[in-house]
Amino acid sequence: MKILTAIAFLFLMIHSSCENYLDTKPINFVTPDNFYNNEEELTAALMAVYSELGSTTDGTYSRFLSLEAPSSNDEMVRRGANTESAADAYNASASYDRFFTSWTTLYSGIQRANLLLENIDKALVTPDIKNKIRGEALFLRAFYHFILVSYWGDVPLKLSSTNSLNQIYIARTPAKQVYDAVIKDMTASYELVDEITTFNHAGRVSKTAVAGILARVCLHAAGRLRDAFYYQNAKDWALKVIQSGIHSLNPDYKQIFINHSADIYDIKESIWEVEFQHDNGLQRNEGERFGSTIGIRNNDDKTGFMQGNYTATGVLFSLYEQGDVRRDWNIAPFYYPNFDRNNPAVQYPSNYRWGRYVAKWRREYQTKEYNKNFGGTNWPLLRYADVLLMFAEAENEINGATPQAYEAINWVRRRAYQLPAEQNSIADLPPNLSKESFFNWIKDERARELAFEGHRKLDLLRWNLLTTTIQQMLTQITTTAPSGSNTNLGYSGRVATLRPYQNFSNRDLFFPIPTQELSLNSLMRQNTGW
Repeated sequence: MKILTAIAFLFLMIHSSCENYLDTKPINFVTPDNFYNNEEELTAALMAVYSELGSTTDGTYSRFLSLEAPSSNDEMVRRGANTESAADAYNASASYDRFFTSWTTLYSGIQRANLLLENIDKALVTPDIKNKIRGEALFLRAFYHFILVSYWGDVPLKLSSTNSLNQIYIARTPAKQVYDAVIKDMTASYELVDEITTFNHAGRVSKTAVAGILARVCLHAAGRLRDAFYYQNAKDWALKVIQSGIHSLNPDYKQIFINHSADIYDIKESIWEVEFQHDNGLQRNEGERFGSTIGIRNNDDKTGFMQGNYTATGVLFSLYEQGDVRRDWNIAPFYYPNFDRNNPAVQYPSNYRWGRYVAKWRREYQTKEYNKNFGGTNWPLLRYADVLLMFAEAENEINGATPQAYEAINWVRRRAYQLPAEQNSIADLPPNLSKESFFNWIKDERARELAFEGHRKLDLLRWNLLTTTIQQMLTQITTTAPSGSNTNLGYSGRVATLRPYQNFSNRDLFFPIPTQELSLNSLMRQNTGW
């Protein structure tokens, strides 16, 4: 059920702005003055705010924010990342087109949200309907700002729409002010939006989605701003999700991701998703491209083309313990000879740790006829397992490794070993861990549970561990990865695997402000090192 983009198309036909970093052009002569009049038009405008989450310009979760932006850490690396300029090769310049596309798409979402919020009160609809739409728009505006501050640091905080050329010159807002504005907007939205059970799907923002993302924002603020004040709020928001009684872990880990591809909603585990259509067709912002970019390499269009461009690292593979079912679902246990799924799959040798394909989403579970490049697999923005791990982390930061913190992480681990959630078992963490040791378990558990879901690099950044991790990867690759390539098995060789990590420098802690933005906005300043 892909409900968002079809409604959004109406609004996209009227959207226009003169803002330099939105780079949008009017499509026809409808203006905000004669729109936003009724529930249908408000809903269309809201869906247009959502649509930028999955824009097929590749600027957000269709591909860039799902694969390229968060890659090249200790989790995954792109095959042949030394052959071209890219964000995940750490060799792109500020003029790289995907930095610009992501920046403009995110600010386009903010512009659309601002237009809706500024015009919503003139609509002839009930206060209840207005408030629910207002809540979702407030949250989405905040979420787009959160992604921007996460990757770029100080960014312009835009809380009103751009409607004249005099408003295109905007200085960067300090990150703390951006985080606090994000938290303020999201907190206000919590009381306005519906419960997820009202929608019965994860494509819309609900109360538990707001609470879960607020927990994430507060953890990021605590880490990136080096301010422990935010940990209590992170814990409180995560606890709201847990105590809601709505959510629980799917007992079958792999089913979560099969559901994403098979158009099945599981609102127990999956709290918020980016919705995608199977076939982008003639409409905008519908088809995802991450599914055809990752996966077990397959060159046959009819059985689900997959480039297999990203592989797991040997470091991630080694993090999984014996009996953890997540490893052989997240990381391919087999490959297709001659990259053809019509051939019987061949198991990797048990000691083959570098070069295995990312396999978390597998196109054979998509329910529609295959389109070579576009798919309908939804992207997970928030899962219940993430909420449990965030609660455990925040609780540990405040009070140490309490029984409540143990309970939350052990629920996740027991599922990984296919054990009952309430049963003490071999999956449980060792008792009496120190605060530091418990954090290290959290760090590794997030890698195992949330592998390839776009969290690892941002987690390492908020923990101030990205630079250290990259340095450790240089050593790991040099000492444990095979020197020669094995194209049939997906491994590009030690030299190619090393290259992005060798390219990394401290400037890569933030993306650059796009060159196009700098040329048009005289108040904008570049990040250090770019």
